Amino acid sequence: MKYAALKNNFGHNSFRELQEEGVDAILSGRDLLMILPTGGGKSLVYQLPTILKDGISIVISPLIALMQDQVSALKAQRISADMISSAQSRDEVDEIIQKAYNGELKFLYLSPERLNNQATIAMLRGLNINFFVVDEAHCISQWGHEFRDDYRALGNLRTNFPNTSICAFTATSTDHVTDDILRELRLENPLLLKGKIFRKNIFISAQRRVSNGHLQLKAFLHRHKNESGIIYVSSRKKAEELSIYLNTNGYKSLPYHAGLPQHVREQNFKIFVNDKVNIMVATIAFGMGIDKSDIRFVAHMSLPKSLENYYQEIGRAGRDGEDSEVLLLFNAGDIAQHKRFLDEIQNGEYKEHLAQKIDKIYKYATGEICFHKQLAEYFDDTLDECMDRCDNCMQGDAKKQSITKEAQMILSAIYKTEQNFGKNYIIDILRGSKEQKLLANGADRLSVYGIGTDLSKKEWFVVLERLLELKILLLGEFSVLKLTQEAADILRGKKELFIKSSRLEIAVKEKKVKRDEAVDFDEELFERLRIKRTQMASELKVPAYIIFSDKVLKNLASSKPCDKISMLEVNGVGEKKFEQFGEQFLEVINP
Repeated sequence: MKYAALKNNFGHNSFRELQEEGVDAILSGRDLLMILPTGGGKSLVYQLPTILKDGISIVISPLIALMQDQVSALKAQRISADMISSAQSRDEVDEIIQKAYNGELKFLYLSPERLNNQATIAMLRGLNINFFVVDEAHCISQWGHEFRDDYRALGNLRTNFPNTSICAFTATSTDHVTDDILRELRLENPLLLKGKIFRKNIFISAQRRVSNGHLQLKAFLHRHKNESGIIYVSSRKKAEELSIYLNTNGYKSLPYHAGLPQHVREQNFKIFVNDKVNIMVATIAFGMGIDKSDIRFVAHMSLPKSLENYYQEIGRAGRDGEDSEVLLLFNAGDIAQHKRFLDEIQNGEYKEHLAQKIDKIYKYATGEICFHKQLAEYFDDTLDECMDRCDNCMQGDAKKQSITKEAQMILSAIYKTEQNFGKNYIIDILRGSKEQKLLANGADRLSVYGIGTDLSKKEWFVVLERLLELKILLLGEFSVLKLTQEAADILRGKKELFIKSSRLEIAVKEKKVKRDEAVDFDEELFERLRIKRTQMASELKVPAYIIFSDKVLKNLASSKPCDKISMLEVNGVGEKKFEQFGEQFLEVINP
């Protein structure tokens, strides 16, 4: 039965990784926490069981835009769904509640704020609820990147509905955040499903930003002509300015930020998802509400404030599984800007926690370790190799230089000071600082004192970061530098170390992107199918991807089905989609 529903309602021939396990857990009435990257198919895991079970599913979601998008997608599939939000009138809310009481809805979407209302709890008690869904569950943890106070109160669901299962979903969760979610939601014997962080269809690159980064961005966009993408910027002003710059340079873009009137934001969003412009220049206000599957690129014009934010934002690219690319432009000034905002935070422990997140994303951007591997480790996952899906792993792309001599200087200074000091102290010794603390400790009498004046303090920090990256050095208690066994090999000259020249020269080198082999399809037919999809989407007033994703259109342009039977064999085409759209697309394929 579940396989028939998978094909008929969603058009898929098989489940993706972990989807079936999640579906089975919900069908059996078990609590569930699923951590699956953006594009991994979390929504299907709770939508399919709802179709198969009696009653209504209550979905708690943090953003009106996200709820609107999911409700629209379900309605397009002829599945009864609705939402209650602050934007609706009392009469509209009463009508939706009555539909729920009458058994006319399979899904009801609510905000976490509304769940803190006793009237809402009383209303829910009158419904035949099959299970609760907590979407974007990381918002419940103060150690996550989008903590919301109202999410904390969702633990009361267990008190108010002790016999109803709770299923939580998120794309980003460290072990610390995962523990918070399990504890705060009071999940009972839950199944924990955690997907791999690595997304092989995304190529990651990072470059130090030169000036405002516009020339680097244009070189990047040249590889993505007429493709949909998002460019993230750090302020409302920059969103407006960059959008104007792109439009005067022949691109089609719109800005999106919290300073725009609500109706303008909604209008710009609809224009973008309906493929009438292909680039959205946005602040982080353009976040969790995006469900457009054919975004081919995401660019960041500066460092996001955490790896969680960054991973969620690049996750907008390639949700359909097709090849996509992300670019991060950064410089050291981004860190200073982020840390200025921390001055307003009173909680010392939380302030330090956020400061560490900023430091970690800067180390990520400047490091030479595989970007995918760094992300996996941050989210307590592992990755052996990314198969050249990032520019750090592309062999021969970056000029490297030896830092063996400089490494030996650092390691000698740490050894001669008995591994009792941190970065600044060691660098000051090498540069021959007259700092009183050094002189009082007799550091000026060490053989390594003043031997490193050829490098600036900033350059020494880069070399030190490289040694920490390679685990030749470790940070001990109070950030004291400690030697590992590998350090002895370096000191004895048994091993040579290298660093990307660009890290020391702060130069930018254009990277060549290695792409996976694309699906072989008729490009002219694909364009005709896209035009037909746009026309239908406009008539139905729904985003184009809700009809069929680019991936499905490419499959159609490749297999060129001639009738219903052959079209239903195409992955992404189910009975319901064929009933609604099949004949019209067949007419395009077989004129």
